[in-house]
Amino acid sequence: MAKEKILIVDDEKNIVTSLQEILSDEGYEVATAEDGLVALELIQADPPDLILLDIWIPGMDGIEVLKAVKTYHPEIEVLVMSGHGTIDTAVQATKLGAQDFIEKPFSLDELVESVSKALKIRKSRLTQSNGHTLQKQTLPYCFKLMVEVSQAIKTASKHNFPALIVGESGTGKEIIAKAVHHQSKKAKLPFVKLNCAVRPARKIQEELFSAPRANAKNQGDTSAKTNAAKDRVVYLKNIDSLSKSLQEKLAQALQPGTSKKSDRSPRLIPARVFASTSANLETLVEKGQFNNNLYEILRQEILDVPPLRENAAIIPNLVQNYFEELALKTDAPCHVMTEEAMEILCEYSWPDNLKELRSVLDQSTRKVPPEIKITPNHLPSSLQRNKHAMNANEFDQIDSMVEAESSWEKEFIIHHLNKNNWDIEKTSEALKTDKKRFQSKLEKHGIRLSASADASGKPRHQLQRTLKRSVVLCGSGLHSGFKTGLIMQPLPPGSGVIFGDISSGANIPARLENVQSTDYSTCLKKGFKTVDTIEHIMAVLHMYRISNLLIKIGDEAPVMDGSSIDFCRLIEDAEFEEQDEILDEVVIDRTYRFENEKNPSCYITIEPADRLKVSYHMDYPAPIGIMDHTFEFDGEESFKREIAPARTFGFVEEITQLTKMGFGAGGKLDNFILLGNDKVLNTELRFKDEFARHKILDILGDFYLLGKPIRGHIKAHKTGHTQNIGLLRQIETSLCQPAGVH
Repeated sequence: MAKEKILIVDDEKNIVTSLQEILSDEGYEVATAEDGLVALELIQADPPDLILLDIWIPGMDGIEVLKAVKTYHPEIEVLVMSGHGTIDTAVQATKLGAQDFIEKPFSLDELVESVSKALKIRKSRLTQSNGHTLQKQTLPYCFKLMVEVSQAIKTASKHNFPALIVGESGTGKEIIAKAVHHQSKKAKLPFVKLNCAVRPARKIQEELFSAPRANAKNQGDTSAKTNAAKDRVVYLKNIDSLSKSLQEKLAQALQPGTSKKSDRSPRLIPARVFASTSANLETLVEKGQFNNNLYEILRQEILDVPPLRENAAIIPNLVQNYFEELALKTDAPCHVMTEEAMEILCEYSWPDNLKELRSVLDQSTRKVPPEIKITPNHLPSSLQRNKHAMNANEFDQIDSMVEAESSWEKEFIIHHLNKNNWDIEKTSEALKTDKKRFQSKLEKHGIRLSASADASGKPRHQLQRTLKRSVVLCGSGLHSGFKTGLIMQPLPPGSGVIFGDISSGANIPARLENVQSTDYSTCLKKGFKTVDTIEHIMAVLHMYRISNLLIKIGDEAPVMDGSSIDFCRLIEDAEFEEQDEILDEVVIDRTYRFENEKNPSCYITIEPADRLKVSYHMDYPAPIGIMDHTFEFDGEESFKREIAPARTFGFVEEITQLTKMGFGAGGKLDNFILLGNDKVLNTELRFKDEFARHKILDILGDFYLLGKPIRGHIKAHKTGHTQNIGLLRQIETSLCQPAGVH
């Protein structure tokens, strides 16, 4: 009997090793994955019976993996594990179909018991439903639109002979096999998938063939076992990878009259066999790489699935159907795609076919909330046409060679300006032309640099930036005290910084209009969703110029050691990806001032400057006293060195009062500076003026709520988050945002 398969998805190596050893000893077949995306690839290739899934994993968080598993493989049982879970997360996981939620650290004995219980539930469910009701029974929408495929499915479902499904990778061959099965007389039997490319030959043989009958004595027992085992249908994925010996045995077993053969002949267990391949079996037969007899049997019923590029006309319908299904599942508004984005989808060649289209739509809808239209910028770069390349319609509008040359030259110049970060000197050098002549070309084509460019022609903006890969960080909230964490995921140009709720999926753009509270920290709110203490993360994104990022989080950001240094290391570990869009700065044109109405000595101003500067003046009780510090931004390293390590702080009596009010529950001796009478109680200062530096850290975080880096000299006197936000509202109301190229 084949072992039950378990997949462990966790990046904590010690836990994985322990689980793997004990579950293997219990008789299970165990596989592992440290990354959410890798896990989905393994699940797609060879679905396990049960998944032990950690919530906080790289690549793709556990909740997203759970959603994908329950969408495409509802028959798989999932046990969710977390050392940073909340009741909300547990509820969310359960609603999405997880069998149980297990909090770390856990007892191995209890976990083994949970695994056993989940597998028994799965077996019971499959038995009660004959392994059938968990599978989708209707023909998927994509194949309803392909009339020939739909007709072939109907024909193949009228008999029980072997069927071969051929087509390129990602065309949906397995879905076709299931569709035939669901419309056939054997529909009540379980549908068992065997991937010949990854399953060991021994295990495939166990699923396909019964042992030869040695003598008449045990003939009755063997016959009974065979009849019981025939209550299934087997799908052999990648049959071209089946071993030669098994190909030969399968050909013998599928030959008409097999049941009359000798007791030593291989006896086929399944009631029906489906097979699929992306290879040309006829060619493999000619080369002696595939059994000719098996091919002759399988070719009697072939379903050929066409590639998506041959059915580009159905793509708009497929996209709309996907959006409508997603809206029903999530109880959210339906996504909308612009005509330009849809045109890109229809013109793309789709080498991985329907699978790739589904993946693109999954990515796009995860990144873009329903209220924002999906544009070309939200699509993967591999799909996007050259933004400056002319299409056929544009060619038709050009009447002469002179005009064509002019149009091409303009696009050529814009391309190289973009490539050289809109630096005139660098671009003219790259194009081997003098600066004066190059500037005349810019004037000729009406290409103007942003008003934020200085006299040398160097723009005050840079390219937009995101992360190359997703990263995860865990900790606890300073004010709530709850275990928490975050997942940072790349976003396409123009998306901005967005905080997303891990449980509900609700999004809050990190913008000024969403600021709810400035009591002791900056809190964002949109609808019923809030996220607190965002300033330390936002300061890092501001200084590192990360302009497009999704931060999946709970109700509060982790405080770490009270500074921003861990966030610096996190995004550096993810690495940066420059994006093909301009990131304009907010360039201060005059002096702005906001003061505390009750105490005019508490005020904050900003005035024009050639770079970002922040000066902070403190006047606190001892041991702080009067303290000043000025930070002049000179690249991300200057921030990481001078400001990021500065920790948050509080006085003993202040912390006591905050705790009574429900704040500061997560304050520990290692995540902030505790101040008593005339001295620091719990640590050594990292800087003699660390308190003023931390106030500058908060200012840098709050000021990124404008959505763009800022250029000016900020001067703050005894202020906090409330004054920061007050000044930002003045700037946003009165300052015209700089333009890009016109």
